[in-house]
Amino acid sequence: MTEENEKEKLVFHERTEMIFKIIVIGDPAVGKTSLLTDFCGEKFKYEYIPTVGVNITKEPVTIKDDMGKDITVNLMIWDIAGQPQFYMLHRPYFNGADGMLLIYDITRSSSFSNINNWWSTSVKYGLSSIPRILIGNKIDLKDDRKIILPMAEHLSEKLGTQFFETSALTGENVKSIFQKIAELTLRSKLEE
Repeated sequence: MTEENEKEKLVFHERTEMIFKIIVIGDPAVGKTSLLTDFCGEKFKYEYIPTVGVNITKEPVTIKDDMGKDITVNLMIWDIAGQPQFYMLHRPYFNGADGMLLIYDITRSSSFSNINNWWSTSVKYGLSSIPRILIGNKIDLKDDRKIILPMAEHLSEKLGTQFFETSALTGENVKSIFQKIAELTLRSKLEE
């Protein structure tokens, strides 16, 4: 790419509101909605209310570019229901995603094993090359941990993802995962 094209691309991005569709996927009750609730500044809810279909939230995220300049991007976050009865609806929900968060519960081995199924579904829908992050949630429940770090790190490597552990209850690493997916998605768009 020539220097002139690079400048045009930068100007284009400065004039355009950047909105990235981020899908949040994983088994039921792993904390997808709770992570979003925490990120959006709402109070943690102890009662589990399953997502029906999809919840969509738009949140601005400010990240630094390579020059240290602040860039604000808007994440259109699609919190996709994990219940099997909604699987048939996944194609339109996954369609056009720019990034994804794959979430499991560190206290439930089945939710970790099923990450492979969620990944396979996203690949089937043509999302194998979008930025993604593997997230082990509920680290506040450390006494009930079933998924040890080496297992998660191995899966992260296999799927070509970055890896974080979070707690929607305490807020640990919640902002970091959304900052990171915004940064990875912006970088992938600038490379297109």
